[in-house]
Amino acid sequence: MLRSKKPWLIPSLLAVYATGMFIYLIPRNHEAGMTEKMITVVGTYAVLIILYLLLKKKDKMARDRENDLKK
Repeated sequence: MLRSKKPWLIPSLLAVYATGMFIYLIPRNHEAGMTEKMITVVGTYAVLIILYLLLKKKDKMARDRENDLKK
């Protein structure tokens, strides 16, 4: 399995994908109200920020474990 050393890579790629989908699909959706659309967008970006923070914490913990093993 390929592992990225950069915790920002996956969330940023997902953010670009989500932004593209929002730009393409939101104007075409006439069933949902504007409030529901904005909640969806804000919720998606909130999840991406949480993912970034968790990946950053995981990366830091892995580096700390590696440094402990070297000592």
